[in-house]
Amino acid sequence: MTVPLDDWLGVMDREYTNSFIPEGGGAVRVVVATAETLDLAAATLRDHAAHAGLQVIAVDLAETRLHMLQNLFFAIAAALPWQSMMQTRIEALVTKNGYRWPAPGRRVALAELAEANGIAAHLLRREFHQWLTSDVWHDANLAQDFRSAMIALLEAQLTGESDALRDAVIEWLRGDLRAIARVKPAQIGARIGRHNARAMLMSLCHWVRDCGQRGMLVLLDIRRLHQPKAAVAEGFYYSPGAVMDCYEVLRQVIDDAEHFPGLFLVALAEPAALTADSPRAIGKYTALEMRVVDDVRPHDRDNPLAPLVRVAA
Repeated sequence: MTVPLDDWLGVMDREYTNSFIPEGGGAVRVVVATAETLDLAAATLRDHAAHAGLQVIAVDLAETRLHMLQNLFFAIAAALPWQSMMQTRIEALVTKNGYRWPAPGRRVALAELAEANGIAAHLLRREFHQWLTSDVWHDANLAQDFRSAMIALLEAQLTGESDALRDAVIEWLRGDLRAIARVKPAQIGARIGRHNARAMLMSLCHWVRDCGQRGMLVLLDIRRLHQPKAAVAEGFYYSPGAVMDCYEVLRQVIDDAEHFPGLFLVALAEPAALTADSPRAIGKYTALEMRVVDDVRPHDRDNPLAPLVRVAA
């Protein structure tokens, strides 16, 4: 049985992108359909999410190897507009504390901002550091290294200084940093890895909302997981064992969805994902199957709110 695509999209728009997710909820859904229907579903979800003020991020497993949770974090971080996010956060800090931002939406040098508000630049810098301490460093929703990273980015955005450190922090967030010593001046103590990926993803979800976005729609294209080696001409190939690793990442996100505010992850899969005799099928990883496949359902319909739905155009 399948759910009509328009019906499912209507439910997702009404219950998730326009209400639950912007209000701070987190959810994961798996949608199974033909390639053409998945492409249509993804395009419509993207439009609905953008209209609702969500940041839209596409992650294709043919291009991103998703065998550990930190890889999902890196893929999301690489797609985010960090400069515009920092600009929004700085303007919010300045206006919250009674000062005027002279050119909304545009980067303003510290000296220009001080002159526009009739305060000495060195005094404004000192106040800015106090705001960072109270609003960022003391934010219990952010992991310590993540706080340090955001403070470094905000300082670089306002002062125009420390470009090398800013670039290193961005590389750290994207998983591209080779030498951890480059971010030591920002008081970042460790790389993002298996031990801290969950805390970093939680922090990122909170921070995106702090920077003016209402949340994120992550379109996770997992179709590559169900392709045998002979069908893979380019991009990453996933062995059956690697497929199970990816399923474990999905399982982790599902179990922690309530701790990822504003994150709506939609996994896009073709019918091969449900083929019972395939070594790549979702059913081969019991921990994930138990979380997305309904044990009980009405005999004449599928539930459009179920964690896994089959849709048809």
